[in-house]
Amino acid sequence: MRWLSIDHGTKKIGLAFCDELEMLASPFEVWPMADEATLAKLVQLVKAEYVQGLLVGLPRHKDGLESATAPLAKAFGEALAARTGLPLRFLDEHLTSMEAERLLAQRGVKAKDRKAKLDAAAAAVLLQEWLEERRARRIPIDRLEP
Repeated sequence: MRWLSIDHGTKKIGLAFCDELEMLASPFEVWPMADEATLAKLVQLVKAEYVQGLLVGLPRHKDGLESATAPLAKAFGEALAARTGLPLRFLDEHLTSMEAERLLAQRGVKAKDRKAKLDAAAAAVLLQEWLEERRARRIPIDRLEP
């Protein structure tokens, strides 16, 4: 199953995909966040890339409570799911940016280039976590509700 992962932000979104076998998540792009225009562009991308499921990062604080931007991420994910008819899953994105920063540095990406790639890398980290959880728990597609 091919998933699109979204690291939602108020100014930009990071995107990542996985392969159809759900083995590897890969960063795709970082787009500016423009609500309706971004949603329309994502609907086209979902069709072009044969996406079968959506994963949206849900911002939380260290204590597990949702951050102030969590309702925006939820609304965005739900709007995209409604427009595409695809299953939607929200996943705690706490520390994904930190892990993405570490991985980019480990791969030798220069500090000045990391910022531009960070959100897509964070979306890939989020997606890889979901793929590993899905494999470990053998979560079937009909049980995707958060």
